[in-house]
Amino acid sequence: MRRQLITAAAAATALAAPGAVLADEGPTVYGFVNLSVDYEGYDGAPGSEDGDVAMNTGLSHFGFRGSETLDNGMEAIYQAEVGWTYTGDSTGTPGENGGTLKDGNDNTVTLAGEEYTVEDDWITQSRDSFVGLRGDFGQVTFGRQSAANQFVYDGPGKEWVAQVGTPAGAIHMGMPSRYNNMVRYNAPGGQTAGGGEVDAQLSFVPSEGEEPGDHIYNARASYSQGPASGAVSLWHAKDASAPLPEGDNTVASLAARYDLGFVQLGAQASGRDSDASDADDMAYSLGMSAPFGDGNRVKAIVTQLSADADDSDYTTAALGYDRILSERTELRFAVASTFNDKNSGPEGEGVTPHDYGAYGPSSGVTPAKDETHTTLSANLRHSF
Repeated sequence: MRRQLITAAAAATALAAPGAVLADEGPTVYGFVNLSVDYEGYDGAPGSEDGDVAMNTGLSHFGFRGSETLDNGMEAIYQAEVGWTYTGDSTGTPGENGGTLKDGNDNTVTLAGEEYTVEDDWITQSRDSFVGLRGDFGQVTFGRQSAANQFVYDGPGKEWVAQVGTPAGAIHMGMPSRYNNMVRYNAPGGQTAGGGEVDAQLSFVPSEGEEPGDHIYNARASYSQGPASGAVSLWHAKDASAPLPEGDNTVASLAARYDLGFVQLGAQASGRDSDASDADDMAYSLGMSAPFGDGNRVKAIVTQLSADADDSDYTTAALGYDRILSERTELRFAVASTFNDKNSGPEGEGVTPHDYGAYGPSSGVTPAKDETHTTLSANLRHSF
């Protein structure tokens, strides 16, 4: 995997060179830095210390993207993006995919079944990277593209990207963040009779699974008109492989947001229909955010996973305050608690407020099951 990540970085550099000559405006360098200092108030599992103060590098990344106008009026487009650990090591990486530090706090990390040396793996993952064509017909792209990341922030999670308390860990329903080898088509934007904007897309992942005929299909539509917006996303995986349960799986998500001016409200529900036993789960999230003064925002969110398996539900509740320093920079504070049943989480190991995309817990603790875990977090987020 390290070889693949280094290759991705090299590919980004290779793409940038011709882009500087051929693209109308590119290539553009962009990214997202999100460092947090957290008090991880977790009870440790037997044989593990309790959580303590740690630093996380949730979803930090950088990339290159650009386009070239072709003779027939179409555009050739590309993007190459990698995750990046700004803390100088990858001790924060295990939490995203269930990895754990081996032998206490040594420099070896097991992530998704593979071992890494902490000081060597400053690139944490290959993110959305593709090439494609855009024109009057819409847009077609080929490469590594979003799966769960396509929909987990449609609803109230929009204000909680890469922050402790995010609802995405429940809403994603076992879908991976991204799939390799995806073909995606985005239709030209259309208007409804009422004047609202509608976007639609279709995705296809060939040969994803145990057999050549195991494919994944996706259909999605989003809507926006005035203060109202929403999206519905549907995925079907034939004979799915991990992290989805084995067998055929259908994952659906429906989200809506409404801006009243003084407060923004959001709601989302996701569900999974699976051939596997005890895997027909549901998740719900409700949230609000309210701006006040000059550059201030308070927010709250509650997320519930209603699991098919017995005693496997969990609830995460979070309160936050954001100080918006500029269009690209925010200082964010939050407190979040996750209330676990005795069998909550993958293999009944319990869930923490760092459950999705925040790369925690960074303190190296293995949280105890059937406990309430709380995190106090302060983080600085900057986009460029």
